[in-house]
Amino acid sequence: MAIGRASDMPPSSAGAASDPAPLGLEKSLWSSFANARSDTARLTAWLAVLVNRVPSATLGVLLHPDTGAGAYVPLAVVPDPRRDLSALGEIAQKTIASGRPATSRAGDGSVSYAACPVRAGDGPAGFVVAMELRGCADAELQTALRDMHWAAGWLAAQLWETAAKDGVAMLRRADVALDILAVASEHRKPAAAAMAIVNEAQTVLGCDQISIGLVKRRRSASRIKLLAMSYSAWFRKRSAVTEGIETAMEEAFDQQASVSHPALPSIARAVSVAHAEHVRTSRTSHMITVPLSDEDGPIGAMTCERRAADAPFDEDTLLMAESIAALIGPVLEMKQRNNRWFGGRLVDTALHVLGVLLGPRHLSWKLLAVLLLALVVAAATVPGPFRVQADAVLRGQEMRSVVAPFAGFIDEAPRRAGDSVARGDLLVRLDDSDLRLEELRWRSEIDRLVSQSREAQAEYDRAQVALLEAQIAQARAQLALAQAELARTRLVAPIDGMIVSGDLSQKLGAPVQLGEVLFEIAPPDRYRVDIYVDERDLPFVAAGQSGQLALAGQPTEGLPFETTRLTPIAELRDSANTFRVEAWLSDTPPGLRPGMEGVAKIDAGRELLSWVWSRRLVDWLQRTLWTWQP
Repeated sequence: MAIGRASDMPPSSAGAASDPAPLGLEKSLWSSFANARSDTARLTAWLAVLVNRVPSATLGVLLHPDTGAGAYVPLAVVPDPRRDLSALGEIAQKTIASGRPATSRAGDGSVSYAACPVRAGDGPAGFVVAMELRGCADAELQTALRDMHWAAGWLAAQLWETAAKDGVAMLRRADVALDILAVASEHRKPAAAAMAIVNEAQTVLGCDQISIGLVKRRRSASRIKLLAMSYSAWFRKRSAVTEGIETAMEEAFDQQASVSHPALPSIARAVSVAHAEHVRTSRTSHMITVPLSDEDGPIGAMTCERRAADAPFDEDTLLMAESIAALIGPVLEMKQRNNRWFGGRLVDTALHVLGVLLGPRHLSWKLLAVLLLALVVAAATVPGPFRVQADAVLRGQEMRSVVAPFAGFIDEAPRRAGDSVARGDLLVRLDDSDLRLEELRWRSEIDRLVSQSREAQAEYDRAQVALLEAQIAQARAQLALAQAELARTRLVAPIDGMIVSGDLSQKLGAPVQLGEVLFEIAPPDRYRVDIYVDERDLPFVAAGQSGQLALAGQPTEGLPFETTRLTPIAELRDSANTFRVEAWLSDTPPGLRPGMEGVAKIDAGRELLSWVWSRRLVDWLQRTLWTWQP
């Protein structure tokens, strides 16, 4: 197309109909712009219209960024694409660097340059328009720059339209990928999830067959094994078709990139030898493979096949397949890891721990590992104190009980538990009114029998005298019994000490039974410790061992003691079979009370710390293994 220029017509002189040649040229350029069949042709026609409308313009260039080259490259050149564009390089670089329109002049001032960036949003310029102008004044140069700025609005609209289309396409791909991810999440095993994915993706991508394979790592290399094929409940794992698909998957896996055959423009540099071989030896005409990855790298691949020769894959289908693969890769890998035996998980955990400990980072974990290793070595080589721990109760060295001498009623009880008493102090007095009546009765009975005995003696009735003498002896015995019980109505403290149990102050008038324990008294400065040792620790305890007692009321003060006796009587305490070990306190500080409880630790020698810490576990394992033996 010949590009002309109406140098004598201002760009805004649309009504200059008297000059038909420039008007006809402008209509031709607008027609080319409106009827362009490709984006490149439309942009070239747009640049031609702009150059035609700017006075003094001799060259126009439209630049756009090339991500592969990493620079801005010419997209359209008007009027002559063969012109040398090096003169516009400086002004274009200046505009790209500053992001703002710029102008400049050559050394003699006859040639001027203007450039204007075009962007959508705050990102880098999507286009750069640069022009060369000859024989123009400063006012004309600014007018040309303004016309370029106004004309660039259409380019900015194209950028926004492209961004909107890309956003809509991205949302659609995300919607489809999330739907497939939801289908995969309904299955627990990786094979079932992969089958659901390929069946759903086959319809979405319009393929004749979709396959998924995951990596099976060996010691020498990583191999991909086919996991699922769309609408195939079973397939031969050693068939030629299966091996061809696995080889194509490994080709994409090794390159860590998508591969297609025939090649798509965006991935034309990828090696596709295995794909070409599979297409040649099977009914497939078009094939693409996208890798499946998680946070650690590729873990498999997904292959899409079409058999019709007139249905090739396009860039949109490739992006859709990559979007699906990006979401399902981590899900399939997680399901595969969770479906393994305990040994595989243990190996992965061990490798992860080794990576943390031997890797370049994680200094705090390395220090912790060194401390733990030092602790283990010390526990296996350094002996430490071995002490048997058990519950303990503080008791008086001598415990005296005050019991009811006969059945009666409480008349007075001046003392109760917690009071200190001296020997002979009154503890309780029983009601003696019945006993005094009984004493009076037997005295009267004795007087009556004595009178009868005298009358019998006067009558010389020896038999009657003998009978009455026996009755008198019996009555005197009953009188002595009544007097003895009267003497025991006052119960006093048998020793100096403290009442540790018994409170009758709220039971005045209440009955008591013969032999009922009313009070218990312990000496105030002599105590015994009852230690309830678990039967598993009994072999390590013997008389004469020392230890310390920490009472619940005095946890910071350890009381020294020495064991004196091991009783052969078992007692159940806290679901454990225990034996009582008696010990004497070496020191009795003030504030101790019988009945206090705490924890006692008996010194049983020195053993390796590892044995001290693990003996219970070892004993349990040995007992459990012995129980399981036939």
